[in-house]
This record gives sequence, C-alpha cells and structure tokens, in this order.
Amino acid sequence: MKSNFLLGLFLWLSLTSTAQAQENQKPAQPLGNDSEFRALHNPVISADGAWMAAGERSDRGDENVRVWSTEGNVTFTIERGENPRISRDSRWLSALQKPPLEETKTDGPKNQRAGQTLVLLDLQDGSRRTFDFVLSHEWTYSYDGIYTSMHLVYLQSPKTKADQEGPSKDEATKPAKKPAAKERKVGTLHLVHLKGDGNDWMQQNVTEYATYQRNRYVAYVVDDCQVVWHAHEEPGRDSLHIVGFSARNLGLNAIYDGEKIEGLCWARDQLTLGFLDSTETTGKDGKRRVKSALYTWPWGQSAGDTSGTAQPLAIRWRRGFTRADTFQ
Repeated sequence: MKSNFLLGLFLWLSLTSTAQAQENQKPAQPLGNDSEFRALHNPVISADGAWMAAGERSDRGDENVRVWSTEGNVTFTIERGENPRISRDSRWLSALQKPPLEETKTDGPKNQRAGQTLVLLDLQDGSRRTFDFVLSHEWTYSYDGIYTSMHLVYLQSPKTKADQEGPSKDEATKPAKKPAAKERKVGTLHLVHLKGDGNDWMQQNVTEYATYQRNRYVAYVVDDCQVVWHAHEEPGRDSLHIVGFSARNLGLNAIYDGEKIEGLCWARDQLTLGFLDSTETTGKDGKRRVKSALYTWPWGQSAGDTSGTAQPLAIRWRRGFTRADTFQ
C-alpha cells in the first residue's frame, strides 16, 4: 500500500515538472493589450519633465507624433507628424506634419512649395495653430526681468509663380522636378511671439538660421540681398545677421558679409557663434573646388558698452569676427 502511494506521488511530481518546463518554453507575450506593433523614436522631454513626445511608427505604416503627460493620463496625437520640439516654458509643442500620402503621389502638384505644415500645440488646453509650407522650426525665448516670453522660429518656403497664377498646362501634366543636389533652400524666416498679441517678424531670402537656446538671439544668413542699416548700403553675396530681441523689439547686433556662409553653430554656455565662409571656383579641368574658412563671433568683441542695458549703445560694425583656422 505504501509503495503504491510513493509511486503515485513520483508520477504526479514528474507530470508537474514536465508541464512547468513546457510553460517556460513558450514565447514571452507582449505587455498591454495593443493589437498592433509600434516603434517609438526621437524622444524629447520638456524642461520641467512634465511632458514627453516621440515619433511613432506602427505596423500599419502610420507615422505620427505622440505626446504624453508624465504626471497624468493626458495624451495628444499629431497625425503624420515628425520632428517634435517643446518650448522652454513647457507650454507649447511644435512638430512638422507631412501631407496625406495620396497628395504626394499626384503627378500635377498644385504648387512647387514644400508640402509640410507646422503644427503648434498648446499643451494647456489642446488648441492648435498651423503654418503652411514650413521647411524647419526651432524655439528660443526672451526674458525682460519679469516675464519669460516664448518665440517660435521657422523657415517657410517662398511663393512661386504657380502659387500666384496656378500651374500652366505643361506644368500640370509634368511631374515635379527634384531640386539639384547642391541647390540651396531659400525661404522666409519668421519669428512669432507667443505671449501677448503674437507679433510676427519676418526676413526674406534666408538660407540658414540658428537660435541661441539659452536666450533671445538668432543668427541667420541672407542670400544675394541689399544690406541697409543706419545709412550703410552694400550689395552682398551672403550676409550673416545676428539679432537680439525681446517681447517688444528686435535689434541688429552684428553683420558679416561673405561669399557663401553656412554651418551656423552656437556655443552651449557662451554667447559665441561659429560659422563657415566658403569660396567656390571651377578649375581648368572643370572640377568644382571649395576653399573654406572657419570664423567665430563672441558677443564681448562686437558689442559696445552696454551700461547695464539689454542692447549695446554702440555697435562696432564688422568687428569681432575672428578667423579661427589660421594664426592671427
């Protein structure tokens, strides 16, 4: 009787061990109840840690921007969105939005401008504003001693003849031409003040810009323009403008004229700008050659005596730009 009991106990333990081993060999099940796979990429987080955003791709081919509150269950979605940015005061989120897929497949586009829309999302109430034909966007801010004001900076592609008159019959039947590989994108730079009446400042023929993330400065390059400032007028191939602004005004702090200015980059902890000025030539063999020089602009070498004011009393034109790749 005892032997039968021991034999039964041995068989029960064997069957239990086998079932447990088979259970351990099963593939892991995904967490949650999502019926589709999705991948998140390019995350950003607000300065106060209250909001996070990321690009989202699903197995259905959708690409969106998702926004999550880290302290609650509030979420937003920007359909067909990409490249999210959150303002320093954690109130605003901006993201580029691609046109619907069916519109990008048409042979006769309505116009030749870039098709991206900039979506501005108010994280407090969920309201939205949109800006058409945007190439790129960034945030910066100004502080007047009492209030911090957010400024949205974006580059908008210029209008074309097709925008004003509509495409011709030939243009409507031909596919859109792809821009040349080395063609520069030239657009209109906008600076939108989001606190108060939403003043919008703009500058045309801009090829490149860079915002100083810590405070109220934007550098931008103007292509083939007439520079007019304080009775100073000179035709320029490229001109670099460095401006400081507040909620009430905008002032030019320095200017540099060059051949082809690009690669604008601000230092993280100092008000110093770096950039390239390049000269292009074509040799007898027909090959294109580029000769580049590297320059810096530190605020202290170009501004006059500030005497405690936000703007310099005297601007030293064309000073403060130092070539960094050669001995001085």
